[in-house]
Amino acid sequence: MELIELANTDALYKEALDLRYELFFREPGLPRDILFDALEKDSVHIAGIQNGALCAYGRLSEESPRRFKISQMVVCPKRQGQGLGTRVLTELIHIALEMNAEEIYLNARLHAVSMYQKLGFELSGDVFIATSTGVPHIQMVRRDDMTPRGTRGCD
Repeated sequence: MELIELANTDALYKEALDLRYELFFREPGLPRDILFDALEKDSVHIAGIQNGALCAYGRLSEESPRRFKISQMVVCPKRQGQGLGTRVLTELIHIALEMNAEEIYLNARLHAVSMYQKLGFELSGDVFIATSTGVPHIQMVRRDDMTPRGTRGCD
């Protein structure tokens, strides 16, 4: 799998939008416009592709100086469980560190907590229900040991 940064004009970016909508927002009946929140335009968009096809995606946003949010992490259903999400997450962490991040946080679906913990994220707060989707999440933060665990790069 190759990791690439997407511009919002790329065809693969449009595929990533479709995948995000399908896996996060279609079932609760939310409008497609929900994809275009205040962070979308100024975020870094990383895609995992193999043989030209989108396999995984994640978004990195600098919310305030040196404080970053990872969001919209998604892996194609037929490719889940193969470490692709970990690869995208590791790349997003590296990019945040290159941008002098002091804190990286995310809101994790409960089934993904262990993946984030393996890369240095710690639970922060209590489980909450996302207001838009009704899905339980928990905030996770990475602050103290900002050295990425795992590997960077492609197969």
